[in-house]
Amino acid sequence: MPVVKKRNQQTEARLLLEDEEPVELPPAEVEESAVVLQFEQFRQHVPELLEALRAGTLAEPAPVVMDGATFVIHGATRSFWVRLWHSSPERTRVERVQVVSCMPSTRGVQLIVDDPEDYLDDDEDDEFDDDEDPDGGEGELGEDEGELDEDDDALPR
Repeated sequence: MPVVKKRNQQTEARLLLEDEEPVELPPAEVEESAVVLQFEQFRQHVPELLEALRAGTLAEPAPVVMDGATFVIHGATRSFWVRLWHSSPERTRVERVQVVSCMPSTRGVQLIVDDPEDYLDDDEDDEFDDDEDPDGGEGELGEDEGELDEDDDALPR
C-alpha cells in the first residue's frame, strides 16, 4: 500500500504518500491553506497545482530524490515536486501539500532537427571564424589582452 501513517503534534492522523511507483490520485478536496511552499516565488503557480489535485492526477516519483515520498505532479504548464499528506487511505482529502520545486513543464515539447548530419560534422573544430566575435564585436584584442604576464606562469594549469 502506498501510504504510511504519520502523526503530527495535534495527534491527528495524516497519511504521507509514499511509493516507488507512480500513484494514480483520485479527485481530492484540498484547500489553498493546506499548501506549504519551499520558496515564496512558487505561490503564483499554486492554483494550477490545486486544479490538478482536485481533478485527479498521476503522481510520479521524483527522479534523483529517491526518498519514496517526493512526487512530480504535472499541471497544464508546470511540473510540481511535492510531498502529500492525506486524511484517509482513499486519498480523497489532501491535508497538506509541501511544494519542494516548481518548474516549467517540458511535456509534449519536441525538438526537430532538419538535418542531423549538419550537427555531427567533426571536421570543424571552431564554431566561429578567428575574426568573428560571437557577441557581435570586432573580435580584436587590445595590446595587452591575450598575452600572459610574468605572474601568470605561477597560476595552476
